[in-house]
Amino acid sequence: MEELEQPKQEISLGSNENFGKFKDAESLLKAYNNLEAEFTKKSQRLASLESENTRRENETNKRLEIEKKVDEFATKFEIIKPFSSALKESLIQDESLNFEDEVMKVITNNYKRAEDYVSDGEFLNNYIYSNNEIKDKIIKDYMSKITQTSPIRIETGSNSIPLSPPNVPTTIQEAGRLAKSIIKQK
Repeated sequence: MEELEQPKQEISLGSNENFGKFKDAESLLKAYNNLEAEFTKKSQRLASLESENTRRENETNKRLEIEKKVDEFATKFEIIKPFSSALKESLIQDESLNFEDEVMKVITNNYKRAEDYVSDGEFLNNYIYSNNEIKDKIIKDYMSKITQTSPIRIETGSNSIPLSPPNVPTTIQEAGRLAKSIIKQK
């Protein structure tokens, strides 16, 4: 910080000198010293704020640089996209990490095999059970399977009661297959 030079004037303590709003030279000197102390405090505070601002700008620039590098990498290698947020955070927290090693570490820690998803209730609720296309497919397959099987019979003595409606053939070929299956059962 640059020191302000005080003017080298001799102040005579005579009673006819004009000190403006100050009653005497001592009051003027005291006010000047107080003003100089306040100026020093303000200058130190300004230097501190400028240093903090520079530090924050550097952090922001570092963060933006890392985010750009990860985004470019994720664009090049699609498999990285689901892990890009975790990768960005780990690289921002520790800038000394090797990029490629950290990519492999994040993927290894976060990658799930298909078997893992099957037992993940949150995944199933969010992506499987709530998907209408999947529901429709399951119901359609189930209904198709039910209608293709022969009716279940409960045997009570010599009589049997079907639990599901009987298959009624609609074509000659179906009637032939039904007849063959009845003959095989007896």
